[in-house]
Amino acid sequence: MTSLKIDVHIHTTYSDSTATVNDVIKVAKKKGLDGVVITDHDTIDGAKEATSKASKLIIIPGEEVATIKGHILALGINEPISKWLPPENAISRIHKQNGLAVIPHPTFPFVDKLPRKEISNLPINGIEVFSAATPLAWHYFRRGLALARDMGLPILAGSDSHFAETVGDAYTIVYAEDKEASSILKAIKQGRTDVGCRPSKLIYKVRMIKNMGLGLLHFR
Repeated sequence: MTSLKIDVHIHTTYSDSTATVNDVIKVAKKKGLDGVVITDHDTIDGAKEATSKASKLIIIPGEEVATIKGHILALGINEPISKWLPPENAISRIHKQNGLAVIPHPTFPFVDKLPRKEISNLPINGIEVFSAATPLAWHYFRRGLALARDMGLPILAGSDSHFAETVGDAYTIVYAEDKEASSILKAIKQGRTDVGCRPSKLIYKVRMIKNMGLGLLHFR
Protein backbone atom coordinates (compact mmCIF):
# COMPACT_ATOMS: atom_id res chain seq x y z
CA MET A 1 0.00 0.00 0.00
CA THR A 2 1.26 3.45 -0.92
CA SER A 3 0.03 6.92 0.03
CA LEU A 4 -0.36 9.27 -2.92
CA LYS A 5 -1.22 12.98 -3.13
CA ILE A 6 -3.55 13.56 -6.10
CA ASP A 7 -5.14 16.90 -6.98
CA VAL A 8 -8.36 15.66 -8.59
CA HIS A 9 -9.74 18.96 -9.92
CA ILE A 10 -7.54 21.08 -12.19
CA HIS A 11 -8.32 23.26 -15.21
CA THR A 12 -5.99 24.36 -18.00
CA THR A 13 -6.09 26.75 -20.94
CA TYR A 14 -8.11 24.10 -22.77
CA SER A 15 -11.08 25.47 -20.82
CA ASP A 16 -11.15 28.52 -18.54
CA SER A 17 -7.79 28.54 -16.76
CA THR A 18 -4.76 30.73 -17.39
CA ALA A 19 -2.45 27.76 -16.68
CA THR A 20 -1.02 25.76 -19.56
CA VAL A 21 -0.54 22.03 -19.29
CA ASN A 22 3.19 22.64 -18.86
CA ASP A 23 2.45 25.07 -16.01
CA VAL A 24 0.28 22.49 -14.24
CA ILE A 25 2.91 19.77 -14.52
CA LYS A 26 5.68 22.07 -13.32
CA VAL A 27 3.80 23.35 -10.27
CA ALA A 28 2.44 19.91 -9.36
CA LYS A 29 5.97 18.52 -9.22
CA LYS A 30 7.25 21.56 -7.30
CA LYS A 31 4.54 21.16 -4.65
CA GLY A 32 5.26 17.47 -4.21
CA LEU A 33 2.12 16.01 -5.72
CA ASP A 34 2.25 12.45 -6.95
CA GLY A 35 -0.38 13.02 -9.59
CA VAL A 36 -3.17 15.17 -10.98
CA VAL A 37 -6.50 14.77 -12.66
CA ILE A 38 -6.96 17.28 -15.46
CA THR A 39 -10.66 18.14 -15.45
CA ASP A 40 -11.24 20.81 -18.07
CA HIS A 41 -14.78 21.78 -18.84
CA ASP A 42 -16.33 19.46 -21.42
CA THR A 43 -13.05 18.35 -23.01
CA ILE A 44 -10.22 15.90 -22.31
CA ASP A 45 -7.73 17.51 -24.70
CA GLY A 46 -5.73 19.03 -21.85
CA ALA A 47 -5.53 15.64 -20.16
CA LYS A 48 -4.32 14.06 -23.38
CA GLU A 49 -1.56 16.64 -23.72
CA ALA A 50 -0.53 16.14 -20.11
CA THR A 51 -0.37 12.38 -20.57
CA SER A 52 2.00 12.81 -23.49
CA LYS A 53 4.31 15.18 -21.59
CA ALA A 54 4.44 14.24 -17.93
CA SER A 55 7.18 12.08 -16.54
CA LYS A 56 7.30 10.91 -12.93
CA LEU A 57 3.89 12.50 -12.42
CA ILE A 58 0.73 10.40 -12.53
CA ILE A 59 -1.78 11.84 -14.98
CA ILE A 60 -5.37 10.68 -14.79
CA PRO A 61 -7.58 12.03 -17.57
CA GLY A 62 -10.82 13.62 -16.52
CA GLU A 63 -13.47 16.17 -17.36
CA GLU A 64 -15.82 18.52 -15.56
CA VAL A 65 -19.04 17.62 -17.29
CA ALA A 66 -21.85 20.16 -17.55
CA THR A 67 -25.19 18.37 -17.23
CA ILE A 68 -28.62 19.95 -17.43
CA LYS A 69 -28.71 20.10 -13.63
CA GLY A 70 -25.12 20.77 -12.56
CA HIS A 71 -21.51 19.72 -12.90
CA ILE A 72 -20.00 16.28 -12.40
CA LEU A 73 -16.31 15.40 -12.29
CA ALA A 74 -15.50 12.39 -14.46
CA LEU A 75 -12.26 10.74 -13.30
CA GLY A 76 -10.39 8.18 -15.39
CA ILE A 77 -12.18 8.51 -18.71
CA ASN A 78 -10.62 8.19 -22.16
CA GLU A 79 -13.37 9.71 -24.28
CA PRO A 80 -15.16 13.00 -23.60
CA ILE A 81 -18.64 12.98 -22.12
CA SER A 82 -21.17 15.11 -24.00
CA LYS A 83 -22.48 18.14 -22.15
CA TRP A 84 -26.09 19.01 -21.32
CA LEU A 85 -27.12 15.42 -20.69
CA PRO A 86 -29.35 14.48 -17.76
CA PRO A 87 -27.05 13.68 -14.80
CA GLU A 88 -27.98 9.99 -14.75
CA ASN A 89 -27.08 9.67 -18.45
CA ALA A 90 -23.74 11.40 -17.97
CA ILE A 91 -22.91 9.15 -15.02
CA SER A 92 -23.86 6.05 -17.02
CA ARG A 93 -21.44 7.10 -19.76
CA ILE A 94 -18.70 7.73 -17.20
CA HIS A 95 -19.20 4.29 -15.68
CA LYS A 96 -19.16 2.63 -19.11
CA GLN A 97 -15.58 3.89 -19.41
CA ASN A 98 -14.77 2.50 -15.95
CA GLY A 99 -14.52 6.06 -14.70
CA LEU A 100 -15.69 7.57 -11.44
CA ALA A 101 -18.40 10.19 -11.05
CA VAL A 102 -17.69 12.74 -8.32
CA ILE A 103 -19.79 15.72 -7.27
CA PRO A 104 -17.68 18.90 -7.01
CA HIS A 105 -18.29 21.72 -4.49
CA PRO A 106 -21.70 20.25 -3.59
CA THR A 107 -22.69 22.65 -0.81
CA PHE A 108 -21.40 25.96 -2.15
CA PRO A 109 -24.14 28.35 -3.37
CA PHE A 110 -24.06 30.43 -6.58
CA VAL A 111 -22.56 27.55 -8.54
CA ASP A 112 -23.77 24.99 -11.05
CA LYS A 113 -24.37 22.13 -8.67
CA LEU A 114 -26.82 19.30 -8.30
CA PRO A 115 -29.48 19.72 -5.61
CA ARG A 116 -28.99 17.59 -2.48
CA LYS A 117 -32.10 15.50 -3.17
CA GLU A 118 -30.85 14.77 -6.70
CA ILE A 119 -27.40 13.68 -5.48
CA SER A 120 -28.86 11.08 -3.13
CA ASN A 121 -30.63 9.37 -6.01
CA LEU A 122 -27.62 9.13 -8.31
CA PRO A 123 -25.00 6.33 -8.48
CA ILE A 124 -22.06 8.63 -7.78
CA ASN A 125 -18.68 7.48 -6.50
CA GLY A 126 -17.60 10.31 -4.24
CA ILE A 127 -17.99 13.85 -2.94
CA GLU A 128 -15.46 16.65 -3.29
CA VAL A 129 -15.66 17.80 0.32
CA PHE A 130 -13.02 20.53 -0.02
CA SER A 131 -12.46 22.91 -2.90
CA ALA A 132 -9.56 25.31 -2.43
CA ALA A 133 -11.15 27.85 -4.78
CA THR A 134 -14.31 28.51 -2.77
CA PRO A 135 -14.73 31.39 -0.33
CA LEU A 136 -15.23 30.31 3.29
CA ALA A 137 -13.56 27.05 2.32
CA TRP A 138 -13.46 25.59 5.84
CA HIS A 139 -17.15 26.26 6.39
CA TYR A 140 -18.08 24.47 3.18
CA PHE A 141 -15.59 21.71 3.99
CA ARG A 142 -17.54 20.91 7.14
CA ARG A 143 -20.80 20.88 5.19
CA GLY A 144 -19.32 18.75 2.41
CA LEU A 145 -17.85 16.30 4.90
CA ALA A 146 -21.20 15.96 6.67
CA LEU A 147 -22.89 15.30 3.33
CA ALA A 148 -20.38 12.61 2.35
CA ARG A 149 -20.67 10.90 5.72
CA ASP A 150 -24.47 11.06 5.60
CA MET A 151 -24.43 9.40 2.17
CA GLY A 152 -21.63 6.95 3.00
CA LEU A 153 -19.50 8.14 0.09
CA PRO A 154 -15.72 8.50 -0.36
CA ILE A 155 -14.25 11.95 0.31
CA LEU A 156 -12.06 13.85 -2.12
CA ALA A 157 -10.42 17.27 -2.27
CA GLY A 158 -9.18 19.32 -5.18
CA SER A 159 -7.83 22.75 -5.91
CA ASP A 160 -10.36 23.57 -8.67
CA SER A 161 -7.33 25.42 -9.96
CA HIS A 162 -7.72 28.06 -12.65
CA PHE A 163 -4.20 29.48 -12.16
CA ALA A 164 -0.81 27.80 -12.13
CA GLU A 165 -0.13 29.10 -8.63
CA THR A 166 -3.13 27.32 -7.10
CA VAL A 167 -2.43 23.82 -8.40
CA GLY A 168 -2.10 21.50 -5.41
CA ASP A 169 -3.62 23.88 -2.87
CA ALA A 170 -5.91 20.96 -2.01
CA TYR A 171 -5.52 17.30 -2.89
CA THR A 172 -6.86 13.86 -2.19
CA ILE A 173 -4.69 11.43 -0.26
CA VAL A 174 -5.22 8.03 -1.87
CA TYR A 175 -4.10 4.77 -0.25
CA ALA A 176 -3.53 2.66 -3.34
CA GLU A 177 -1.87 -0.67 -3.98
CA ASP A 178 0.49 0.93 -6.51
CA LYS A 179 0.85 4.03 -8.67
CA GLU A 180 -1.19 2.79 -11.61
CA ALA A 181 -4.22 4.90 -12.49
CA SER A 182 -6.48 1.87 -12.25
CA SER A 183 -5.30 1.17 -8.70
CA ILE A 184 -5.83 4.81 -7.71
CA LEU A 185 -9.35 4.82 -9.10
CA LYS A 186 -10.10 1.54 -7.35
CA ALA A 187 -8.85 2.92 -4.04
CA ILE A 188 -11.00 6.05 -4.41
CA LYS A 189 -14.06 3.96 -5.23
CA GLN A 190 -13.45 1.83 -2.14
CA GLY A 191 -13.13 4.91 0.06
CA ARG A 192 -9.43 4.58 0.83
CA THR A 193 -8.98 8.33 0.83
CA ASP A 194 -8.28 11.31 3.03
CA VAL A 195 -7.86 14.98 2.20
CA GLY A 196 -5.07 17.54 2.33
CA CYS A 197 -6.49 21.03 2.44
CA ARG A 198 -5.62 24.67 2.41
CA PRO A 199 -7.64 27.43 0.78
CA SER A 200 -6.19 29.23 -2.20
CA LYS A 201 -5.08 32.82 -1.58
CA LEU A 202 -7.82 35.44 -1.74
CA ILE A 203 -6.22 37.19 -4.70
CA TYR A 204 -6.85 34.16 -6.91
CA LYS A 205 -10.44 33.85 -5.77
CA VAL A 206 -11.01 37.50 -6.67
CA ARG A 207 -9.38 37.02 -10.06
CA MET A 208 -11.57 33.99 -10.63
CA ILE A 209 -14.72 36.02 -9.99
CA LYS A 210 -13.55 38.75 -12.36
CA ASN A 211 -12.70 36.26 -15.09
CA MET A 212 -16.10 34.63 -14.90
CA GLY A 213 -18.15 37.79 -14.48
CA LEU A 214 -19.04 39.55 -11.27
CA GLY A 215 -22.75 39.23 -11.96
CA LEU A 216 -22.64 35.48 -12.38
CA LEU A 217 -20.62 34.48 -9.32
CA HIS A 218 -20.12 31.27 -11.27
CA PHE A 219 -17.50 29.21 -9.41
CA ARG A 220 -16.58 25.94 -11.11
